[in-house]
Amino acid sequence: MLPNPIPTGALPPPTPDELKAALGVQELTIEWLAGDGSDRSYYRIKAPSIAQPLVLMQLSGTDARALHEGRYDWLEVANILAIHGIKVPRLVKSMADQAAIIIEDYGNVMLETRVLDLIDSGQRDDVFGLYAQANDILSHLLEIKIPANSREDRPVWTKRAFDAERFEWELNFFLKKFVEPVAKIKLTPAQDTAIQVEIKDLSACLASLPQHFVHRDFHSRNLMLFQDHLAVIDFQDARLGPASYDAVSLCFDSYVPFTAVERGKLMERFLRHLAAKLGGAMRLEVECQWKSVLLQRQLKAIGSFGYLTIDKNKGNYLRYVKPAIAAMKSADVRDSRWPILSNELVDMIDSAMGS
Repeated sequence: MLPNPIPTGALPPPTPDELKAALGVQELTIEWLAGDGSDRSYYRIKAPSIAQPLVLMQLSGTDARALHEGRYDWLEVANILAIHGIKVPRLVKSMADQAAIIIEDYGNVMLETRVLDLIDSGQRDDVFGLYAQANDILSHLLEIKIPANSREDRPVWTKRAFDAERFEWELNFFLKKFVEPVAKIKLTPAQDTAIQVEIKDLSACLASLPQHFVHRDFHSRNLMLFQDHLAVIDFQDARLGPASYDAVSLCFDSYVPFTAVERGKLMERFLRHLAAKLGGAMRLEVECQWKSVLLQRQLKAIGSFGYLTIDKNKGNYLRYVKPAIAAMKSADVRDSRWPILSNELVDMIDSAMGS
């Protein structure tokens, strides 16, 4: 029933008999799928009586408990995105007792996959057509309004935010999981004190920005190319945050080898698209904030690369650190309000990681 062996540490799926009963089929095969950096596990289900394969998402911990209680965030956010014209996998079957959901299968072609293929075949300019689709999705995300009803009755994504506490936690996570254990940078007490002041200042600044719907992890591995259209996955942690957050996640994504010029072009095209779709005021809002948001987002990503590689043993994510540093430098995120975080520490990491 399982053509590919389940890797050590992966969550096992429901039994074949449980899956057959849930789907109403007589036979099926289950294939493990390489997942992301999360604690979820994924499987592809195929059955002769089902026209298209399906994907099983196996949950654990708080996600499993939430599903059993009928309040799993993935389901709520998927519904909101679909209402706003954003293509997301449709729920096929919820298996709460087995801590699993079965959803549509959008295949294996991530935006990252297609971009790398186009670059390898010398068709770099064709990449921008794909990102035009992504810009449409970004503008639709920013069109999602915060409901006016009481907080208790609001959707789950409005009950959590990139507030100052969250931004501070992520920046300290970067220090804890990357700066000393990976880059081997030993900060002096004076440097550490100064950095903590900058972390608080940067976090307070970002938390004071107007808040919008934010996917939180909007990059080329969470956009699937299915039937020539982009579809969004891994959206269950959506929350309130700055208008530029998802855009910088996409345009300065370390998984795709864009040049500095190409990244600048991607950001400028997004800004033009934003002005056309949502008006000049929204473009101005993003223009005024995106470099500070990029700084925080990239440092957080670098911390995650260290954590996924060293702590979680998910593979060599450290190869994406240099592209993340290069992206910050090409965008010139230097800021006199937080000179160590935006300049000195970036240079120290760049030097520590070598060529």
